[in-house]
Amino acid sequence: MQSQGFRNQRQKKRLMSEINVVPYIDVTLVLLIIFMVTAPIVQQAVTVDLPQTPEVKTQSLPEGPKPFVITVTGDGLYKTSEQPDLTISNQDLERLVVEVVARSQLNAKQVIYIQGDKNAPYGKVVHLFVLLKANGVDNVSLMTEPQAGGNL
Repeated sequence: MQSQGFRNQRQKKRLMSEINVVPYIDVTLVLLIIFMVTAPIVQQAVTVDLPQTPEVKTQSLPEGPKPFVITVTGDGLYKTSEQPDLTISNQDLERLVVEVVARSQLNAKQVIYIQGDKNAPYGKVVHLFVLLKANGVDNVSLMTEPQAGGNL
């Protein structure tokens, strides 16, 4: 009888071979919450220093209409490639936007470039770009000058 009692005690004291996963789930949820809280903070804290563009070798322009270039001068005034001698002020900007919208509607392949003088107010260049995009001109781009000295 003693041997049978010894066996019952031994069977009762066997080790459990299961892993308790509850602590791992708790740690995972805490890390998930931390990442969810810190992700928006990290995205808002980005500062940008805009570099000059390196020289890029481009292919020749395809056959089609000549690009229409709008220049923002250092004084914040506007000029076009069609009438380079005519200076357009802020009061006449609406007329310029209407002209560009009409050009893009007449010819969907018409390329519109905005080039800003180095000393031009950055806000003027962006304002013109946003005005054109908001009025349905999809084929508008900003022109840059290749960086002196070649590649970075």
